[in-house]
Parts: sequence; C-alpha cells; structure tokens
Amino acid sequence: MTTTDITIGDIRTLLTEAVAAEVGITPAEVETDQPFTYYELDSVAALSVSMELEDHCRISDLPADLLWDYPTVDALAVALWERLNPGLAAAAVDGK
Repeated sequence: MTTTDITIGDIRTLLTEAVAAEVGITPAEVETDQPFTYYELDSVAALSVSMELEDHCRISDLPADLLWDYPTVDALAVALWERLNPGLAAAAVDGK
C-alpha cells in the first residue's frame, strides 16, 4: 500500500486503535470527535501515537505537537491525509 492508497478512514481507524491502546479501552469506545485531552493522553502517549502513525503511513518527522494542533481523531485524520496527498487535497479545495 502506498501513501496515496491510504484513505482518511484508514487513518481514522489507525488513530482510533492507537488511542485505544494507549488509554486501555476498546477502539469502539473512542469517540473520534472528542479531544485527545478527554482521554487524558500525556506527552509520552502522544509521542507513541505519532510513532505509530509514522510507521504505518511511512512518513517521518511528524511534529511533536501534532496531536495538540489537530486535537481530535477526525481533525488529525484529515490533516494527515492532506499531508500524504498534497496534490489531491489542493484539487479538492480548487473543486477539481
């Protein structure tokens, strides 16, 4: 799977599973519109989630404060998809 094959849904699932693993709940219990702070993720847990994203999405050098800049699973999934697919994201904005 290349990065352009990854959908927003794939990223959302990955994030949901990573957050659930960090806080000890099932993925079904993660509400994707709740802020990460709702789950009491600390900086170590946020780093672990970021590393999981880097591994699965084959990207590197994600900003350390990524989870704070995009504070929900939904917001972060869209931001990461746009980062992985800059041309497609720009075309969507331009209406192409």
